[in-house]
Amino acid sequence: MPPYCTGLALDRTLHQAAIHFGETLTVIGNLALMFIGMAHWLDLRRLWRQEILPLSHLHPGRRSCRTRAGLALGGHALDGCLVRDWSGPQTTLRALPTASVLLARIVVTLLALGAAATVARAATPAPATDRPLRVATGRIAPFVIPEGGTLTGFSVDLWKELARRLRVEFTWIDVGSMADQIQAVRRGDADVAISAITITEEREKLVDFSHPFFDSGLQIMVRARAERPLLDSFRFLPWAALAQLLGAAIVLMLVLANVLWLIERRRNPAFGKGYVVGIGEGLWGAALIIATGEHGDRGAPGVFKRILVASMWLLGVVLIAQLTATVTSTQTVERLQSTIQGPADLPGKTIATESGSIAAEYLTRFGLPYVEVSTGGEGLDKLTRGQVQAIVYDAPTLQYWAAKRGHGVVQVVGPIFRPEKYGIAVAEDSRLRKRINEALIGLYEDGTYEQIRAKWFSREN
Repeated sequence: MPPYCTGLALDRTLHQAAIHFGETLTVIGNLALMFIGMAHWLDLRRLWRQEILPLSHLHPGRRSCRTRAGLALGGHALDGCLVRDWSGPQTTLRALPTASVLLARIVVTLLALGAAATVARAATPAPATDRPLRVATGRIAPFVIPEGGTLTGFSVDLWKELARRLRVEFTWIDVGSMADQIQAVRRGDADVAISAITITEEREKLVDFSHPFFDSGLQIMVRARAERPLLDSFRFLPWAALAQLLGAAIVLMLVLANVLWLIERRRNPAFGKGYVVGIGEGLWGAALIIATGEHGDRGAPGVFKRILVASMWLLGVVLIAQLTATVTSTQTVERLQSTIQGPADLPGKTIATESGSIAAEYLTRFGLPYVEVSTGGEGLDKLTRGQVQAIVYDAPTLQYWAAKRGHGVVQVVGPIFRPEKYGIAVAEDSRLRKRINEALIGLYEDGTYEQIRAKWFSREN
């Protein structure tokens, strides 16, 4: 049994026993109510046939009791009325049980049995499911964080406490994005979904939501401004691209050196001292051609050699131009990022966000193209590598990344925009919704919610 379900097995057994007892008591009460109702109905029929109808044969002076009996059946008291018993051979007088008394007996009986059934049901807690609840979730810091084969985070801790109060067992189902979590609940693949799911009108049409448990919104993350321009310029250089260019340059220089060695080894004594020495001379000659466009002997005849020198020079120019463009583009992007201070600065920038998220819907609505990433963490990696200029995502997640993973390289800028609230998703008309809401309110009232929130969002943590 998982650690978070310790002690629930015994409680669940007692809980089921209480449920069966309450259901049995309710059935007995319903049967008793049915028999007592039939008995009262037969009593009323006997009263009407044997005692009230015969009074209609009395002379007018003796009809007052019949009239009063009829009024009694209409809802008035018939206290102290004496009637004759016509059922036996000898006429006797006895007190007539009033209709008000009979009706009162029925009402009291109904109320007593109904109260007993209600108390029996109220005395038993809400029933637990026969199987563990399937809780859909997805990784999004700091709400759901995988750690050592288990899940931790604000939403994870919150649900564990809710499950303890609901007295239910559960299992986690990692289904991916928020949209996938909603669909899992809608299809019946999961009973509950919790992570950082924003409550929206469109999602409310698919599932039901609990009371909001977190206030959020969108925010923007960019790379941090350079406090030491020279050092940070070197740090933000695209070293991977530069390494590829350097490798290509080395291969190109070796090819050019071999070509020069093949051409000059018989005519130039410097190239005829062996292969290694000749290649060295070839590398030097290739460098001179790239730098100056000349080989050193302008008077040398041969169209082929002149075409070769020009081609080598052109390749060198292309290589240097590519190197320059790579470095300058990185520095330009770095300066452009420093101009992003809010949503108004996003047009024309390269933006990343998670597909299917509220941030993606926001960018689409305002006609802002974006780079789709499968997770927010992937977007953070693209930002730190300089592949995008900004990330638009949920504010709590960006703030957590900036504090825990940014290492001063990234920062969150601008105000929170597009306010949103997170909720727990359940199937439409699910009985879990009311129970979750009641438990959630309990967390607010006794201070447990603030303790969980402080664990993940206080400055000390």
